[in-house]
Amino acid sequence: MSLIEPLLYPLIGAVAIIAISSLVRGKEFLYCLIAVASLVASLAGLLQLYPALPASFTLDGFLPPYGAQLYLDSFGEFMALLFVALGIFAAAYSFKYMADEDGLEKYYALMLFMVAGLMGVALAGDLFTLFVFWELMCIASYALVSFRNYRWEPVEAGFKYLVMSTIGSLAALYGMSFLYGITGTLNIAALISLMPAAATNEGYFALALIFAGFGVTSAMVPFHTWLPDAHPAAPSPVSALLSGVVIKAGIYAIFRIMFTVFTPASYDFGILLIIFGALTLTIGNLMVLPQRDIKRFLAFSSIANVGLILLAGGIAAYVLHSYAPPVSATVAALALSGAAFHILNHAVGKGLLFLASGCLIHSTGSRDISELEGIARRMPWSGGAMSVGLLNLGGVPPLGGFWSKLLIIMAPAALLQDPLMAVCVAVILLNSLLAAGYYIWLTQRLAFKEAPAKPVREAPVQMLLPVVLLALACVAITMLLPSVIGFISSSILPLLG
Repeated sequence: MSLIEPLLYPLIGAVAIIAISSLVRGKEFLYCLIAVASLVASLAGLLQLYPALPASFTLDGFLPPYGAQLYLDSFGEFMALLFVALGIFAAAYSFKYMADEDGLEKYYALMLFMVAGLMGVALAGDLFTLFVFWELMCIASYALVSFRNYRWEPVEAGFKYLVMSTIGSLAALYGMSFLYGITGTLNIAALISLMPAAATNEGYFALALIFAGFGVTSAMVPFHTWLPDAHPAAPSPVSALLSGVVIKAGIYAIFRIMFTVFTPASYDFGILLIIFGALTLTIGNLMVLPQRDIKRFLAFSSIANVGLILLAGGIAAYVLHSYAPPVSATVAALALSGAAFHILNHAVGKGLLFLASGCLIHSTGSRDISELEGIARRMPWSGGAMSVGLLNLGGVPPLGGFWSKLLIIMAPAALLQDPLMAVCVAVILLNSLLAAGYYIWLTQRLAFKEAPAKPVREAPVQMLLPVVLLALACVAITMLLPSVIGFISSSILPLLG
């Protein structure tokens, strides 16, 4: 299996859907089938590549360090599997959820282009290739947010996302141009060897631009304001992808470049990540509290979870820069393992929550939490699955969300004599308690309040199946905890050098 094949499947699928749409009308099932089959083929290809990692692919005549390259290591594999797997659930869910919409050939093609862009970011071996696939992902996601363009809300949200993300992308590209000026290449492997051993002002400037640029799409405070608008406006499967994996692509790009190209040994960026992570975590959690639109509620909680992951990355970078082995390696590995595990828990859990909330909205026609009270009594499958996702992300033991938060908090707790690490422990603990409170509060409102008086039907089985499978995935992660943590611990090794 060549490295390029898993990347080609969704691109070929998107082109096939567009081609078929011009020949055959009203074949929505066929569009969905092609989308799901393309992504399943990509997933199978990635799994086939796993034993042979690291793997690379270069076009003849375009050799590194100047030519484009695909490169896949264990961290990229972890992220690519996550991108494709959630794409499969979102595409399958869309068949019934989007059945009444027009232009579905465009919808499924755009979804495939989005997932292909996400995969390309994970598989990129040079920064220019990463940027090209990043733009493919962004353009597709703008269009999907605005897909219901007969309403003003999606158009406004998509335009806001377009403007903010474009500025962020240009900032990241400008930072990459500085790296090219310093080293004469954008190939990641070459950058690692050619970057000066000591930090430079130009390097810090490039680091800041890349961090801020990709921080926009990761919904990091203060660049987060597009996300709460995009989620209510977008179809629920698109919201699941935005929150589940698109914002994680921003975190992936930040971690990949900062930990491997700049390296914590040379550049002291740990405090930067800690500050922005703590702000994003705290502000995201506080902004959840006044929300009464269920999708805005989930959007702000996604921002908080991004903050927790960034904070964990900051702890790892700070320890690697400030402490000597073996303490630095042990604590950094613990923090990065917790961050990667939380990426997994949040992708699965938040994908589940947005798809399950889509079931509730599809059946009731409302996003208002007060109008969804007791809905689980009328929709036990949707409500039960959503309760699993809420408790998982609330960090209620024994579900996976508890263990990823525990791993993250154990890292700074190992160095409580350091005032900064003690502050990190306090911030994580307080925010974890706050998050557990509002997730349990929403669970109680949906599941234990009096059922709505008007009759409400359970969502169609075609929508329920992906939701129930994601809920089972949350349970399976808990049941297979040692194997999952072992896989994740090995996946973050490229970030540790």
